[in-house]
Amino acid sequence: MTTPLTFGLFPLGVAGTPSGVAAGPPDDFDAIGRAIRELQGEGPALVARMYVPWNGAFSTAAAHAQIAALTAGKIPWDLVLCYRDPAGDIAAWGRFVAGVVERYGRQLSAVQVTNEPNLTWAGGAADGAFPGARDALVHGVLAAAATKRATDGSAAIGIAVVPDIDPATDGFWTGVAELGGPSFAAALDYAGINIYPDVFGPRVSLEALPSTVDRLLRDFREKALTTAGIPVSVPIRICENGWPTGPGRPDDLQAKVLETIIRTVHRMRAELNVTHWQLFTLRDADSSNDDLFHQFGVLHSDYTPKPAFHTLRRLIAELGRP
Repeated sequence: MTTPLTFGLFPLGVAGTPSGVAAGPPDDFDAIGRAIRELQGEGPALVARMYVPWNGAFSTAAAHAQIAALTAGKIPWDLVLCYRDPAGDIAAWGRFVAGVVERYGRQLSAVQVTNEPNLTWAGGAADGAFPGARDALVHGVLAAAATKRATDGSAAIGIAVVPDIDPATDGFWTGVAELGGPSFAAALDYAGINIYPDVFGPRVSLEALPSTVDRLLRDFREKALTTAGIPVSVPIRICENGWPTGPGRPDDLQAKVLETIIRTVHRMRAELNVTHWQLFTLRDADSSNDDLFHQFGVLHSDYTPKPAFHTLRRLIAELGRP
């Protein structure tokens, strides 16, 4: 029996950009529910991903209130705790992360500690722009894992980064190894990567996509994680992957790109221990806006489907079940 991929997605119509937030019409939660049920069909429930920013000690109460509201709905969220503190208060961040795991660690599917802490150029859209991001990653993971053990929590503790140009030499992962040592690797239930081939950086042809995805995943497993001392027994998750439509990016090509990437990930899952693929995002922020950050969805902003929605439903049925 082959091991299926676990599929998930971010369900809302908003995206972070280097210059702010891409937003549009308000979310329609009834339409979101219908779309998710249609996508998952008769298979396992899709993992629902959500982001909660922490902007410093003053924001702790508000962040907890947001998480409490999310968990009240009984959805086992894959929760991303975003480190966005301009003051770089690592001690307060560690207490916040530990508090989340203590309160909600038996209700959440996963707690991701920081998002893209190695991405420094994207402004407020990534944690790497904030002081002490690498320390926040390491100390946050250690705090989360210690609290999980102490409270018998069940949420998976993990991280998610962007691909590195040269993971063995750029310093980020060497620094993680020096800060965290073997305890950091032992604390992780998964190591995530956010990949957007043919979106950021040079364009990639459909024919070249499989080799591009292959290289991204191998570099992550064999260079980045190895440099940090994280063994192959720690699963990889594709925590974010998407391809926007718009000028020069036709809707039908989005379907082909996502299918090509998903099939490549599925082919490599056993060799590299890849367990999850998660879509960013379900719905466009605003389909009338030609900016690429506004059109990442497999649904238009009025919830009508693009071809990729039907393609994704078919792939989930084929590859997401034993």
